[in-house]
Amino acid sequence: MKKLTAVLFFAAVLILSGCGNSGKKGAETPQAVETEAVASLDESGAEAIGAEPKTVRNGKFPGGQGIEELRAAKGSGYLLTPDGAYYVDGYSAAGRMSFFDFATLRSFPVCPRPNCTHDDPETCSAFGLSDGSDVMLCSYGGSVYIVENVREMSAKSGISSHANIYKAAADGSERRRVASLGGYTLSGFYVSGDRGYTVAAREITDENGLPTMEYEYFAESFDFKTFELQNLGRISHLYTSDTVGVVGEYGGKIYYISVGAEECPEGVSAGSPGYFDSLHAFTVTRIFALDPEAEILTASELPAPGEREGTNWPAPDILAAAEGFYVCQQGDTAVIASPDGTVKKIEGHRLTERAADRPVNGMMFNAETLLATELATGDIYRLRAGAIGENEAVIAYYGGDYILFGQFTREFRRLSPGELFEGE
Repeated sequence: MKKLTAVLFFAAVLILSGCGNSGKKGAETPQAVETEAVASLDESGAEAIGAEPKTVRNGKFPGGQGIEELRAAKGSGYLLTPDGAYYVDGYSAAGRMSFFDFATLRSFPVCPRPNCTHDDPETCSAFGLSDGSDVMLCSYGGSVYIVENVREMSAKSGISSHANIYKAAADGSERRRVASLGGYTLSGFYVSGDRGYTVAAREITDENGLPTMEYEYFAESFDFKTFELQNLGRISHLYTSDTVGVVGEYGGKIYYISVGAEECPEGVSAGSPGYFDSLHAFTVTRIFALDPEAEILTASELPAPGEREGTNWPAPDILAAAEGFYVCQQGDTAVIASPDGTVKKIEGHRLTERAADRPVNGMMFNAETLLATELATGDIYRLRAGAIGENEAVIAYYGGDYILFGQFTREFRRLSPGELFEGE
């Protein structure tokens, strides 16, 4: 099998072609769409909650108020389904797609060939993806969808990019290309209803086809029934390939984040000394809301994350929308918007240290402070020392237990609430 060449643009992480295009190769260029601001949540009556941690008593464990959303959840290096997680196991540089079964706690390569040893990229169908950080997968209707970004460089035409979308059976067989988009790269899909929401990125080149380090980003949707891509509007024009992606869903809308420099200082060009440092002052964070029914993209005024301290480059703090909640971190204040639209603020408290973390079973987990926040109540609970390892994250709740994933080890673990929470 010829190895697929994929390039991820993810930072936690999107996409497309002209409105109403068929998703065929050579589709029209996406068009910019004017956006309007939407009303923000009423934060004037936000409930202020103290940050005093609690210990579980009498076996009454927190959580469970959230809405189950495994069908759409995606994290760094894995894709959740109701029964397990697809991921690339790092077996080799070629990348081998595997599946971890939550019920049996077993992991196996996604290959249907009988008697396959799963160690030869030329014969095993689990291979074909470049490596763990480049893989973009999603699950819909019992099938797996793979986004492949191809980036090529030639002396004649300069840099060229195109994105392919493949559909495969759950066991990895019957893989076939169902759509292609020329001139753009795509992020992974956030699945909601019959569509996958993503971002299309186009790197702007000069007259010689060389990169300028300018990028345009467009919101896109992919129809899993017709395999059509549709442009939903331009998100941003940035001077660096920074964070642009889907945050999640809240209040019936899909939320996108864009972080980057929207201006370039006069007289400064890509590759010049101090280029990135000079863009620091022009870096902004913007949140966009997409109404999936009306297919209208608007500039959101929901609470936005602050800039994370201690980073070498401006980066947004935690922002997530899942299980009916919308959460973000603003400095030392945690902001929680509940499904009913009420807002809670917890001063002096961090929901998590990792921007990729999402609500799980109505909880946010902080592996650094060993604290967990129940989003529905704002209550904070202590976790057992050593329960969550270094670079591990709580990614799912299954059968009454929590599933953890190691970002570097690419290994999964399952813990009961009693093993995770500190109790009396």
